[in-house]
Amino acid sequence: MKNFFPFFSILISSALVLFSCSNGPDERTPGEYLSAYIKANPDVVTFGKIDIHSILEKAEYRSVPKFGIVAHGYLQSLAGSVNLKTPVHFALEGPFLEDGTPKTIIAFVETINKDSLASKLMEQGYDLEESEGMTYFSSGDVSVGIKNNLSLIISKKEKYDAKKVLSDVFADVRKELSDGKVEEILEGEGEIVTGVSIENLYATSNTSLASLSTKKKKELKEMAHDSYIKSTLNFENGQLLMQSENLFSDKLMSTMFFRSDSDAKVAKRLGKGEPIMGFSMNMDVRKFQELMDNYSPESMANLVQSAGPFAMFYVMSGGKLSNMINGELGMALLGQPDMMEGISDFNFFVGLGKQGKAMAQQQLIPMLQENMEHVELKGTELTVASKKSNAPSPGSELTLPEGSDDFGMKGMHFFLNLEKVDLSTFEFEGPATLINQLKYVTFEMDNEGSTLILRAKKDNVNILKQVVDILVKEMKGKVSGIDS
Repeated sequence: MKNFFPFFSILISSALVLFSCSNGPDERTPGEYLSAYIKANPDVVTFGKIDIHSILEKAEYRSVPKFGIVAHGYLQSLAGSVNLKTPVHFALEGPFLEDGTPKTIIAFVETINKDSLASKLMEQGYDLEESEGMTYFSSGDVSVGIKNNLSLIISKKEKYDAKKVLSDVFADVRKELSDGKVEEILEGEGEIVTGVSIENLYATSNTSLASLSTKKKKELKEMAHDSYIKSTLNFENGQLLMQSENLFSDKLMSTMFFRSDSDAKVAKRLGKGEPIMGFSMNMDVRKFQELMDNYSPESMANLVQSAGPFAMFYVMSGGKLSNMINGELGMALLGQPDMMEGISDFNFFVGLGKQGKAMAQQQLIPMLQENMEHVELKGTELTVASKKSNAPSPGSELTLPEGSDDFGMKGMHFFLNLEKVDLSTFEFEGPATLINQLKYVTFEMDNEGSTLILRAKKDNVNILKQVVDILVKEMKGKVSGIDS
């Protein structure tokens, strides 16, 4: 985003630090100010909060040679101006540009002492102005306003009157509070908490949704009403945990297409062995295609185009995925891939539709039998194994790695057991070298939401601290003063 660094710099300058103090009886918290702003502005697509204090503490930033001393001193210099212990709240307004940049970004920061903060900003060379109890300034596409216990930081892609925009926001934040799902999201716990309004995303969209028929637009609007996606990101001892929850309307939830299976049928069709990577999917293909065809035909077309040679089969099926597959799919990668000979041993399973079965019999199976030791079609179930010893048999099952006990039960599941992967041939740099310290990665999704876990080998050290330690190690000898 253009001039993002100035915005970020001002955000940090205005948001970082010191100890909290109680608000006056007529003053709201940043979360309440944001809550009111959301209710007054239907253009707010994404909103949430970032707990900078928790992030810094979990990273143990003070222990970083040189940087820790400088950073801590800077934070101390802001004492009495703003309150870091209260998360910085934010709102992103649509429409979003093609590069994902929002039209407007607004940060809500709790101010402890308006005069002290204004003095700090003047020391940094900003020329402040006064208007109706508001102190403000603008620099490029960023503007800052301070009034009572609230500081606003705004960035807009278009030219705007900073005084008017800031004044309007200060007026809106004192209106009626949001309730229901918005309140639930804002009360969520995590270093980063976000909410996405499906309703506002649709209303501000300038994509192919605009080309839908009047009837379809009405149906989509009804489904999107009061529908949100809540996400939380937590940095914990030994792991990064990201979770999402679909707070959908009943109408939107009824269109969801993932299927859960407590018996993990897909996993049981993958034979045996110790997989280093696994993927399973179980979905209602008819519901999925109906949703795409009705409300996002362009997405369906793009999906087909990206399918490469399989696009031909889709066309031959009459444009119906359910004619090709029944929505059950799984793969298990067994052992370390051989860099010279290619992919390692694997097991594969797919449930076929009527035409998919016919095409498999005529074209796919003969081709697979040339290289695979096991290729079997039972009814509509096709199982493949590169080695016959790993093929499915009565009572056979995969030996699943840690963190993947429920593999195959959710609509989508992926795992990667990094302890069994030889990463020595890869030259990772910076934060990417954290992958060498990970045990496993898992991701699962169903109609209710999703969970992503990055589990580290060190389970008694916060994952952020581990990243910081890696970065410090990387900087040794490259940055003056980073030598211990």
